[in-house]
Order: sequence, then structure tokens, then C-alpha cells
Amino acid sequence: MSATVFYFSGTGNSLIAARSIADKLEFARIIPLAGLAETLKTDIDDDVVVFVFPVYAGGPPVLVLKALARLKFVGSPLIYAVATCASFAGAALDIFAKELKKLTSQKLAASWVLYMPGNYPPLREAESSSEILNKFSVADNHLKQIAAAIAQKKLCRSQTLFSFVNRLTEIFWRGFASSVAKSDRRFRASNQCVSCGLCATVCPVGNIVLNKSGRPVWQHRCEQCMACLQFCPVEAIQFCWWTKGRRRYHHPQVTPEMIAAQKNQS
Repeated sequence: MSATVFYFSGTGNSLIAARSIADKLEFARIIPLAGLAETLKTDIDDDVVVFVFPVYAGGPPVLVLKALARLKFVGSPLIYAVATCASFAGAALDIFAKELKKLTSQKLAASWVLYMPGNYPPLREAESSSEILNKFSVADNHLKQIAAAIAQKKLCRSQTLFSFVNRLTEIFWRGFASSVAKSDRRFRASNQCVSCGLCATVCPVGNIVLNKSGRPVWQHRCEQCMACLQFCPVEAIQFCWWTKGRRRYHHPQVTPEMIAAQKNQS
């Protein structure tokens, strides 16, 4: 069985999930979606294809759908999706299934929600260390079940919301998706900034450059992955004013270089 596991990750949760699934599949390769979003059509000739991505505003990241439009599936592979989130996956899996059908004429064989530590400080600070460890434990067990189902090529009922709630969530997400690129206007770097440039390095979509003073400038093609904020070594980067002082998070097994590498691979 040949398999490809695609992923997009801002602070590491989806990357670790993708690697965990790929490690349990025979002849599996792992490919970052950020490296595909601006490419020409790419042929995918595998028995199994898995997409792993975080939930943003109740839906999939815009980049995931951009990359999806660049893929051409050869034959009829079994396609699976895993959405990582802190507590609410919204309509992410339903939206992804709909876009998959529209863009590639393929259907999802199954999809799952994987609960991981939260990483969106504009809503709330990161959980405590004990809460994070507990989530990791539960997520690890769930990942084993997901990988086993994929390895056995099972067809499972996908997790969905009630149609009314689903529709409302999708409307909210589409508003987010239409404006997310320029939402980086809310980012700022405080006087704590030491001009290390890590924010520019870690951004998986290359959305940050440094000005002559060594300060970050956002280029308005943001995904709101929060990598720049979460990996800043001195917590100088804020999103609006209320993120200051909130506990930060990125997956402890993931380095800035691992996140940055997404934009250089295909």
C-alpha cells in the first residue's frame, strides 16, 4: 500500500499528528501543503491519501484548499482527513469534504477530529502543563485508532454537526476566509523585539519580512497560524492588545525549523 500524508501546521500539532499517522502506514511519505499552494498541478498516484490540518474559525485553513486545487488524483484513492483543534472543529471536515468533491471530484472515505492543546491566544491563553500532558495522552491513543483504521482502509462515518449548525458555522468561516490574508494588520511587535528574525523564518507562508530596523513587517497573505507569535523567544509579537501576557504554546517536539521547512518542500 502506498500512501501520502499531507499536512499544514502553524505550531506543531498537525505536524506531529501527520508524522504519527505516516509512521504507522506502510510505504508512506509526508508532504507539507504549504509547499504546494503555489505550484502547478501535482499528480498523486497512491492507494491512500491523508490530509491533516488545524481548524481555523470553524473551517480548514485557506491554504489547505489552495493546495487541494493543485492536486490531481490518479485513479480512485481512499482519502481521509484529520482536523486538529482545541475543543470545537466546527464545520471544518464538512467544508473540506465539499471542497474536495468540487475541486478534485473525489470523496472522503472517513474523517476524524483530533483534540490537541489550544494555540490561539486571541481567544485564550494556552492550557496548563498538566492539561497539555493529558490532552497529549488522549490524542496519542486516538491517533493509534485513526492510523489503524486508515491502514485497514476502513470506510467510517465522518464526524459532522447538525445541518443547521453546520451551515451557520460555514457562513462564519467563509467570512473569515475572505479576510484572513489581511488580518495580519492586527499583529504588532512591541519594544521587547530583539530583531532576531525568527518570526520571518518560522512563518510557513513567507508572510513576514524585516525592515531596515530589523522589525517584522507583515505582507498581507496571512493564514493566522500564529507561528510568529507562538515562537517569538521574547513574546514581543502580539495580535491585538489583549494577547500580551497570555501563556504561549507550540508543540514541545516541534522546532521553528520544522515549521519553516514547510514552505521549502514539495
